[in-house]
Amino acid sequence: MNLEEQIRKILAEELTKSEGTQAPVATGNKGIFTNVNDAVAAAKAAQEIFVDCTIETRDNIIQAIKDGFTPLLDYIAEEIVKETGMGTKEAKVAKLQNALYNTPGTEDLSSEIETGDGGLVMYEYAPYGVIGAITPSTNPVETVIANAIMMLAGGNTVYFSVHPGAKNISRWAVEKVNEFIFDAVQMENLVVSIDKPSIEAAQELMKHPDIAALVVTGGPGVVHQAMISGKKAIGAGAGNPPAMVDETANIDLAAHNIVTSAAFDNNILCTAEKEVVVVECVKDELIKKMQQEGAFLVTDPRDIEKLASITLRENGTPSRKFIGKDATFILDEAGISYTGNPSLIILETPKDHVLVVKEMLMPILPIVSAKDFDEMLAVAVEVEGNCHHTASIHSENLPHINRAAHRMNTSIFVVNGPTYAGTGVGRTGASALTIATPTGEGTTTAKSFTRRRRLNSPEGFSMRSWK
Repeated sequence: MNLEEQIRKILAEELTKSEGTQAPVATGNKGIFTNVNDAVAAAKAAQEIFVDCTIETRDNIIQAIKDGFTPLLDYIAEEIVKETGMGTKEAKVAKLQNALYNTPGTEDLSSEIETGDGGLVMYEYAPYGVIGAITPSTNPVETVIANAIMMLAGGNTVYFSVHPGAKNISRWAVEKVNEFIFDAVQMENLVVSIDKPSIEAAQELMKHPDIAALVVTGGPGVVHQAMISGKKAIGAGAGNPPAMVDETANIDLAAHNIVTSAAFDNNILCTAEKEVVVVECVKDELIKKMQQEGAFLVTDPRDIEKLASITLRENGTPSRKFIGKDATFILDEAGISYTGNPSLIILETPKDHVLVVKEMLMPILPIVSAKDFDEMLAVAVEVEGNCHHTASIHSENLPHINRAAHRMNTSIFVVNGPTYAGTGVGRTGASALTIATPTGEGTTTAKSFTRRRRLNSPEGFSMRSWK
């Protein structure tokens, strides 16, 4: 047997350890438990079996999830909007399609092999165990689907600590994942949750000894808690993405992309354009084109301050009443007259205005002008607030694009396009539902939820022994 055949034999053995493994008997709970301890215990027991399953089994599970959810996307989108009161059905469908069809599975985990006179080294990707995943209300089922695919692909099981603001549709999604998996491979509790999610339950999860890693998609507070938990933590924090427009930009294209993207799902994506920084000489043309694309320009300073006063609470945080709501709803509440059916509110402000420096998650887009490219870039860096999350530029000048990408240093950087492209919407690469900027992983894939394991065989596979 030559070296290549030996390597293939070892890989085949690694991938087929679990043939004949006894599958658990169904209990009918569909992954939902009354308390954290029972849910984690069930996921741990399931992982003890799942860790030895073949790659083919993982692939069958992922395909079952995709096949099972495909006919349900319209229903899910409607239920998310109904329960959370945020965003639009059309955008939810697009995000669900992205999560379901663009999320990498086991293909992201190919082993690497090195050979030489000293022997053979193989790197493979091993599961953490039971992962505790905290999900947001802005992308509830999308995150459940994408994280389930990636984490199961890596051989983990998952406890989902879902946002109370989307608990009903999130619980339903976890139940469906379990149903699809059991029908496909007769295994259960690979994905679990509890029937009544709460902040206290999330805190209990972070301290649970059987949770091997934490994945948090949420605000800076909960991300910080995960990072100081003592566990492996992958944190997707806040962003305040600027869209830069320089004097060389295709203004028609820039206006279309910015309005379309900032209005998408009423701006609740953390990647969405939250402010525009534009070079002064093209500002008026950009605003005119944005109005033609469906944005409504608020010009009266009193109306601008009214928008700020009603959409921010006394403590300076965005009001839940307006997060993810339609632009027309916000204008009506502010008593601002408008014509047509605008999808986005735009207004000119200085760089230090509260609507610029706060991540609002609403279809309100401030526009800040700069005298030239250098000032534009400096302002964009400042208002992004060191989140290093997402930024975009509209420019035909390659040195400008290169400088902006390096200086912004964000996990996602979009050039001459809508920022939702950075999440994978529109089939623009792998889905990005968990964008782990605080902990450094960036846009996560299945590989992000595994440990890289090195296997050495210095004697048995020495190149010298095959001479």
